[in-house]
Amino acid sequence: MSGLERLPNELLIELFKYLKAPQLFQAFYNLNFRFNYLIQSLTHLTYSTDEQNNQTQAYPYIRTLIIEKTIPDKLVCFPNIRRLILDYVTEEFLVQFNGHTLPNLEYLAIYHKIHPFYMPDLRTKIFSDTFPSLKCCYISRMRSPSTPQDWTRSLSIRFLRFNEINASIYTSVLLACPNLSILKFKLPTRSKIETNHIKHINLKRLFINMKYDDYPWDDEILESYLLCVPNLEQLRISRSISINSSIMHHLQYYDWLLSMISSHLRKLNQFKFDLYIHRSQELSEEWN
Repeated sequence: MSGLERLPNELLIELFKYLKAPQLFQAFYNLNFRFNYLIQSLTHLTYSTDEQNNQTQAYPYIRTLIIEKTIPDKLVCFPNIRRLILDYVTEEFLVQFNGHTLPNLEYLAIYHKIHPFYMPDLRTKIFSDTFPSLKCCYISRMRSPSTPQDWTRSLSIRFLRFNEINASIYTSVLLACPNLSILKFKLPTRSKIETNHIKHINLKRLFINMKYDDYPWDDEILESYLLCVPNLEQLRISRSISINSSIMHHLQYYDWLLSMISSHLRKLNQFKFDLYIHRSQELSEEWN
């Protein structure tokens, strides 16, 4: 212990990063004022409900909470949570899941293991003013709100990432998050926005994964999404294609969205098109 105490604060903090929060508190907390001060100042402390421990004294200093099974204590025991990762939800958790219990929540991830029964209540709380500090969010399962009243408005959310969405979810999200700056999602079906009256002026970066899309591509679908976000500065599109000699010929004349971008995205300064190629047997034989 005397050897550790001679180390500078910066090195101790680096060493502490190799220990889980319960282990850290069990080994070093309440040894002296200096160690207590260093541990309390750490911003990386993570706690998972999958861990077997009783170090409740660590709870007030936890910044990242991972819920993988029933949480043994109330959420109110974790007043400084900035990041919340959900793999498991119960009715009791939903009652506690609010801005009074988690006033500093900045990042939220909701994974696919959560039972679909709980997802509407979770989405309603996210797309509202329940969490005034929430800036970033990942949601595995997305559905459109049943009624416009289900989602009100979140002024704090800046970054959203979804697994799969459609046109209805896309427009609902833009309406619910007027200050959204970055949006990433997969578009698994040819879901077109039929009537568009939405102009989201604050979205700057858009990433759309359209790897499902068989050739010939329907760029009118993509155009309906871009019309909603006229102030985009960065756009990234991912598509896949099964190549044969006929398609190779047509691709020579494809404009790679140039006309669409020129017409609708005057502020765009970065565009990336990721093309994933699957060679047909015919073309593989020709190239070999």
